[in-house]
Amino acid sequence: MTHPKHTEMSPEECYFFLRNYPFGSLISDDLQVSNIPFVLSHDSLVETHLAINNPQLKSLDDRECLLTVLGPHAFISTDSYVSKPAVPTWNYASVDIRGRSRLMTIAELESSLDTMLKKFQPKLMDDKLSLPDNFRQKLMAGITGVTIDVTQIKGKLKLGQHRSVQDQLGVFENLKCTDQTDYANFARQWLRRFRPSLLGDAEY
Repeated sequence: MTHPKHTEMSPEECYFFLRNYPFGSLISDDLQVSNIPFVLSHDSLVETHLAINNPQLKSLDDRECLLTVLGPHAFISTDSYVSKPAVPTWNYASVDIRGRSRLMTIAELESSLDTMLKKFQPKLMDDKLSLPDNFRQKLMAGITGVTIDVTQIKGKLKLGQHRSVQDQLGVFENLKCTDQTDYANFARQWLRRFRPSLLGDAEY
């Protein structure tokens, strides 16, 4: 089990994160990058689709790659902390997936499209008015499916876990009136779900 104050994510945290933040940067071994939605179809396979004219596809056919996913993040001012002295920092959560990419066959793409639809907009599966079969086939002709056979998943969690409960609550309070409330909500919910001992019985 991951120590509550450690910055590495446990496997449970990584998989939960990836299923809730399914958009990342796919980096091939020649350093080309595509920003893509994806589905973690099970713990060792990622599925995504790229436009058929994307030049990165040539670098994703049986090649090593990296998919990096950044979650909510925020600048943390020293004004947030009760404890002094202190320095400003940037808090964030991220997961890196390393693996070997492969281009899908047409049959695999057909199945993968259903997987993506079920994930992102399941009602389209039976909505022939919005997505008729002929239109779906035209869309398929414009994309190429890519799978990533996962060899490593590594998550980093920098939420100020080493700081006191008072400092943590100070961060949440300080961010309430800023444009970084998404991070504040994420951090407190994440700590409460996966590392509850860090906040104890504190109300927030």
